[in-house]
Amino acid sequence: MTEAQIWLDPDRARRGGVDLALAGEAIGAARREAGGAIAAASAEHPWGRDDIGAAFEKHYRGYEETLLRAWELLGRSLQGLGGGVVRSVTSTVETDDGASRRLGDIPQGHRSPPRHWR
Repeated sequence: MTEAQIWLDPDRARRGGVDLALAGEAIGAARREAGGAIAAASAEHPWGRDDIGAAFEKHYRGYEETLLRAWELLGRSLQGLGGGVVRSVTSTVETDDGASRRLGDIPQGHRSPPRHWR
């Protein structure tokens, strides 16, 4: 960024947003597949149902739920962020194009008298 200008490559930024959303989808799919397998396996109590297994279950379950929830949230968040990037780029380009057209409609050499605000 130089001279207080922002340069945006809209195609590249859109692709980045799409890639981010696709990464979120992939993370969500992995969560459903691998995370589902983890949840299903732990539901079988492979650590046993004796006192030691019960103690393990008590501590493990909370961590498992937190991890699976965070994994799901990460996927959804990346999908939403990617979509937001695409929408933002589209809006920025539309705004810039509209402003450019309006500025192009101003007759050359025409100057409005200065306005004095009170």
